[in-house]
Amino acid sequence: MVLATGMSTMTGLAFAQEPVGVVETGDVRNQVVGSMRLTGTLVVGVDGAITAYAIDHSEKVPPEVLRHIARYVPRWRVIESGGAGNKRFSVRVMATPRGDGYFALSLVGASIVEKRRPEEDLIAHGRLKIPSYPRSLGGIGVSGTVYVVVKVGRDGDVEDFVTEQVNLNLVGTSAEVVKAQADFAAHTAAAVRQWKFRWPKAGPDASQPYLSVRVPVDYILNRRLGYAEWEYYVPGPRRVAPWVQQDDGMALGAGEAGVPQVLGMGPRIETSLEPPAG
Repeated sequence: MVLATGMSTMTGLAFAQEPVGVVETGDVRNQVVGSMRLTGTLVVGVDGAITAYAIDHSEKVPPEVLRHIARYVPRWRVIESGGAGNKRFSVRVMATPRGDGYFALSLVGASIVEKRRPEEDLIAHGRLKIPSYPRSLGGIGVSGTVYVVVKVGRDGDVEDFVTEQVNLNLVGTSAEVVKAQADFAAHTAAAVRQWKFRWPKAGPDASQPYLSVRVPVDYILNRRLGYAEWEYYVPGPRRVAPWVQQDDGMALGAGEAGVPQVLGMGPRIETSLEPPAG
């Protein structure tokens, strides 16, 4: 599905002011995508098929986005769902420029929220320390999101972590983008080393040797976007944590900022996010 040129205003993007690298800056501009994270409810049958679904506050969602979701979500199949019934889920929709003034829509992330008792959950010990904004980037005014994957040991300590991806709302030269990504990643790393978790006392996760957790960390200078509003950014390259046995890239971008999401456990979507008809 394509989205009309009205999206191309790119509201909220930061533009570097340096006059150098004009051509290179234009190349980065072509990498800008739009996305929005939506939430809702899935009705899952006993065989894992989706029998119905609903998007929260659908009256706020652009009609073309609702049509795109309607084309694919009913074809999903859920495994390890813990039985039939209603499941909360989130989905990220991306709008990618096609080069002709139009944007192509795609589903790039989805996550199913599993209800658990407190003793079955990996819980942050106190509030996770959220990094301060890097002073080195204050003059640019760039915002960003860092996705970090953390390896948590049974004592609740962080054994290892990988900065999975850094997305920026910055259009500048490649050097400026790389520097901003590095600064955000470094500030995130300093905070992650201080994180502590409480290991689950019961349930399927309690017997694991370690747990992998993804946490999105937001750095926001301007107003936080409202529900179903487009955000624009330049996606950073993605790294994969080497200890994650099951690649959970399908859920990347679907989690809530600052909220730990255990990877590879619980219900997940077995099909692709955009499964073919038939």
